[in-house]
Amino acid sequence: MNKELDSTPNLSKREIEVLTWSKRGKSSWEISAILNISERTVNFHVNNVMQKLNTVSRTQAVAVAIERGLINTD
Repeated sequence: MNKELDSTPNLSKREIEVLTWSKRGKSSWEISAILNISERTVNFHVNNVMQKLNTVSRTQAVAVAIERGLINTD
């Protein structure tokens, strides 16, 4: 078995927030305005999540996070 698939990565509170807003269709710019952080910081968090989840896109990261129960499906 692939150990990477078995372990659930620890996402920070901010990473979860960014993923949740991404799931709702918000762009990096929109997320930056909502969370009052820079767009560069939003992209930093998105890239960290993509690495932790071993994904190649924001959309795939959201799908994997939902599948693993890391973010709500509301």
